[in-house]
Amino acid sequence: MKTNIFATFAVFIALGVACQAANAASINLVTNGNFDQTTYTNNSQFGSSYGGQGVTGWTGGTGYQLYFFAGTASTNSANSQYDNGYNTGAEKFYQMAASPTGGTGNFVALDGDPTVGGGGSISQTISGLTVGTNYILTFDWATGQLQSRSGATTDDVLATLGSQSQTTAIVSDASQGSTPWLQQSFLYTATSTTETLTFLAQGTPTGLPPMVALDGISLTAAPEPASIALFGAGLGVLAFLRRRYRAA
Repeated sequence: MKTNIFATFAVFIALGVACQAANAASINLVTNGNFDQTTYTNNSQFGSSYGGQGVTGWTGGTGYQLYFFAGTASTNSANSQYDNGYNTGAEKFYQMAASPTGGTGNFVALDGDPTVGGGGSISQTISGLTVGTNYILTFDWATGQLQSRSGATTDDVLATLGSQSQTTAIVSDASQGSTPWLQQSFLYTATSTTETLTFLAQGTPTGLPPMVALDGISLTAAPEPASIALFGAGLGVLAFLRRRYRAA
């Protein structure tokens, strides 16, 4: 009986250590990854070239970035340099399904036309990284077209953390159409305690424009293999002891 007690106590310690490691891995290092927080009250352009930086935690580049409130992407035009007065209809999507991400459902849209400020982009400085640790970047994305344009497009997203870049698959979008929301995950290894996370829309052809919608961005430490093995071993010992107690 004493051996069983000590074994059970050791298992609980092991499980506690594994759970702490799992909790640390699940902490999202991205601020406002669901785009819930903003100073805007209407759908708006934002970024370095127009509209300011009204999306909390994020910096828009010199390209074309739009912020949309949930359920309004196809009904309320974004107030932008290309829209002569709010809600004239120029800068809203023909179609765009509701974002699958929790929270408000607000999202950003990035223009993939490289001739407009190098393409739509957003970035955020990520702190608290551990050098040599693997991190999982996850985000939801979809493609669509604004009502000011028509014609088939292609789109993809370039996601960069520090000096490491990865690109999604290229998605084709029919004229005046949109795609369902997709989820993408990339694995990065931190080379510094602070690195810049950047998303850049890339599309063809120029002038239409090809648009990418983004939401649900998270960056979490990947679980360590040792912690996963320890957790599994602990569960196995608990199951064994449970069977022994039942037999007794």
